[in-house]
Amino acid sequence: MRIAVSGNDGFIAPHLLEMLGDVASEIPSEALDNPRLLDGALASCTCLIHFNGHPPNSEIERNDPDAPRLMKEWARGILDAKKRHQGLHLILVGSLRVHPEYVDERFSGETTLSPRDATAEGQLWVEERALENATEDSPVSILRVSNVHGLPVGGGKGRGYLHSFAGEALTGWIGVPGDGQGMKEIIHVADVCSIIAEVAHSPPPTREALAMGNGWATPISELAEAMASKMGADVQMWAPEKDELWGVVEVGYLKERLEYEPMVGMEDIIQEAMANASF
Repeated sequence: MRIAVSGNDGFIAPHLLEMLGDVASEIPSEALDNPRLLDGALASCTCLIHFNGHPPNSEIERNDPDAPRLMKEWARGILDAKKRHQGLHLILVGSLRVHPEYVDERFSGETTLSPRDATAEGQLWVEERALENATEDSPVSILRVSNVHGLPVGGGKGRGYLHSFAGEALTGWIGVPGDGQGMKEIIHVADVCSIIAEVAHSPPPTREALAMGNGWATPISELAEAMASKMGADVQMWAPEKDELWGVVEVGYLKERLEYEPMVGMEDIIQEAMANASF
């Protein structure tokens, strides 16, 4: 099979392209509004993976009022191309931020939808338009994730809040938002890519929505304290909250759908963050 990847997010997409190797090709951004170029890029593909969780301009803030419009314009070419290419499985990769804040239950594909910022509004609009045209011949998969951890393919500062904790620990303290009892999802970029690849090779009957994560329900203060003790730092509570995404995923759906088991465990993620700590 051939897989096309569009909407490069600069972090997960490079890892995915590296994992998929020769079976994947990246669609250049200029092809998204050029039907001839886009059709040529999709001619031999059976799956298109579009990263739908960010505006095309990475410098735009998530709550910028222009974000939904830009995301819609960016995705319209993809949505139109799907109609022209029968048999194409469309996978949209986005954020869990389409769900409301402080949900009582764990995140799943069935969790209530209520976008919490402008970018999430744009993401949800694209998802809904795609699902309207899902068929047995051209299925649609919606994958949502947040708090992805790991190192960029080309090197550089690690991503994810545990990498932020490790960087803070170099200054002698780790600031924990709130009272420390909140829980955040943690998943490594290698596992995210593995899930996406599995879905690409095993399309749903017509449509699906999956929340990606591990469901590790560990209070954030315990993670901070574990890292602080290993790095000789102190933990300070009640650091300012910066649009935090609290909550963990109901991983049972992933296990049932894909027999998912993480390749990278919690301790591995912590060790990677400490080994690559930077300001």
